[in-house]
Amino acid sequence: MPATSLTIIFSPYHVGIRDHRVGDGPNRIRALGLVSSLENLGIKVHIDEIPPVDDFEGEIGRSFEILRLTSLAVSKARSNNSFPFILSGNCMASVGAACGLGIKDLNFIYFDAHDDMDTPSTNQNGYFDAMGLSMLAGKSWHWHTEQIPGYAPMKYDKKFLYVGLRDVNEVQRKTVQEAGADVIWGDAEKAVDFPGELQKRLEKRDMSPSLVHLDLDVLDKSVGVVNGFESEGGLQEEDVVRCMSLLPKKATPVSFTMCSFNPNLGDGDKIAGIGIRAAVAFVESLIVEKVLSAQS
Repeated sequence: MPATSLTIIFSPYHVGIRDHRVGDGPNRIRALGLVSSLENLGIKVHIDEIPPVDDFEGEIGRSFEILRLTSLAVSKARSNNSFPFILSGNCMASVGAACGLGIKDLNFIYFDAHDDMDTPSTNQNGYFDAMGLSMLAGKSWHWHTEQIPGYAPMKYDKKFLYVGLRDVNEVQRKTVQEAGADVIWGDAEKAVDFPGELQKRLEKRDMSPSLVHLDLDVLDKSVGVVNGFESEGGLQEEDVVRCMSLLPKKATPVSFTMCSFNPNLGDGDKIAGIGIRAAVAFVESLIVEKVLSAQS
């Protein structure tokens, strides 16, 4: 049965601080017309805003409370037959999304320059978001992850596809391999046909149902400044739009996360515009594939 509406779970937070750094990204994307662009496709759009988490202690406490609230919001959207679209600052928002979906054999299609599988023992950049997927796999922050509604450790072997992964060290590369993830690697030395490769991978393997995650720093450094962690070898704007349009034709998405964009570094409106184009292409394809129904 197609979803009858789309719910934007609006989470403008970075390490639990509202509107801070990448936490301001959702504000810019919304201000530049995301909601009206989606409504123009003929769908009903709801907004479910994550409330303040100031009462929780420190980066850890605030961040996990956001994941808890995200899980609840995703579950609520699903119970209302509404497709969950998580518009987040933090890229580990997909941890909450996966828990809220409550799907045992969930697949992951991740557009990201970074693997996000660090643990506190392996992390070198000090970035809490870099540990999101190790949390979800039951490899780090065990007590805290168990407080997220719907949490159960997830295995990635044969269920995980990275698109545009490239900015990793040797330890991270090994971690990705050991997790059994499939990868369409970014390459700074030669052009990669990301849409073509994505189609080939999705035709070889059933990736339904899938959580779709779009970290905007999957974009190539030449496109613009996304969050300060740009790198060469990534996707161009048209690659992202084409991939988003292709996905619902080859897999069945059950949620979508867009994240990790700081609009205050110089190219804010440009990157926000790309994010909106990508979202529209994705949702339009959801409608065509009858995952989401337009209003008559």
